[in-house]
Amino acid sequence: MMKRVLSLLALLSILMAPLLWWWLSRPAPPIPVAVVAKLTYGAVVGSSEMNTAELYLEEHPQSRIQLLRVYEECNRPEATVPLIEEAMGKGARFFITTHPSKCAVASMHLFADSRALVINAASTSPVLTGKDDFLLRIIPDAVQEQRAIAREVGRLPGNRLLVLLDESNRPYTEPAFAAFAAEFSAQGRWQIVHRTLMVSEFKPEDYRSLMVEPFDALYILAGTFQTAIGNIAQLFHYLHPEAPILLTPWARSPDILESAGDAIDRIIMPSLYAPRHQDQALDAFLRKFRARFDYEPHAMIIGVRQALELLDQAFALGYDTPAAVKGYLLSVPSHQTSLGPLAFDRYGDLGGDFHFIRNLRKELQ
Repeated sequence: MMKRVLSLLALLSILMAPLLWWWLSRPAPPIPVAVVAKLTYGAVVGSSEMNTAELYLEEHPQSRIQLLRVYEECNRPEATVPLIEEAMGKGARFFITTHPSKCAVASMHLFADSRALVINAASTSPVLTGKDDFLLRIIPDAVQEQRAIAREVGRLPGNRLLVLLDESNRPYTEPAFAAFAAEFSAQGRWQIVHRTLMVSEFKPEDYRSLMVEPFDALYILAGTFQTAIGNIAQLFHYLHPEAPILLTPWARSPDILESAGDAIDRIIMPSLYAPRHQDQALDAFLRKFRARFDYEPHAMIIGVRQALELLDQAFALGYDTPAAVKGYLLSVPSHQTSLGPLAFDRYGDLGGDFHFIRNLRKELQ
């Protein structure tokens, strides 16, 4: 009897072996990752983020990432929440966002717990800083950013600065200006004249009388890669041909630089990333993007690429829940990506040094 039982068990193990082998060797299931980007037909912002994700998945066919496209209207932060909730309803528990601070602040409560995790590559509002939530940022906040810019402006010759603040994204520009002014006033040499405007509605005739005043430099405190930033720079340059023009890191876009005309030679661009001609990996990535999609992207795709790599690294190690991924990302002192290392603090925020790029014509090559 025992011999018969053993024979049956042996036969059963032989029959089950292929099934066990299949079970152990089957590919891990895909994980939906929602990329949230701007909805504007024909715009570089929005299409760049999605094309970056497409290029990454083409290069990594074994990735567990399943791209879920989510398009939002950046001028309506109240619409961001239902869009993210809809993506969650479709199974997305991981998000990569490049929306402005006003949208991140409006939707931050959706990432208060382990229901979902977001890696944000663009929203610098200090309201998001220092919170033990599931919103991680791979860019420094506005306070760090503006202190660095203020120190750079303080090194310039002159004593009268015009600052133009964009009204369309107050959760960014208002605390940014407060941090800038506090750092700047401590130097005690410059006088600041600041005005608010809606950059997207800029009309040169409305600002000529202001800009013609004796200013030694201009700082356009605006982001979201609005092309009109270049038009503002061009008018100021026409009136003050030798004066430097400071932009924010959120204006590193070919469209802005091209619309600036000859002002490009006076623009100083703060950037988390080195000039592309000094960073072979970055230059190769941007060239590959251009070859694949036939246009020059904006700078936010660098953060999108890094976010994709971070999630893919976590998934490959078996971390596939928001809590597990967060634990992994915050426990490792520094993460290596193809475009540079990233190190989170205990809240999922990131510090960083800024480059100040002056030869911007090279950035368009």
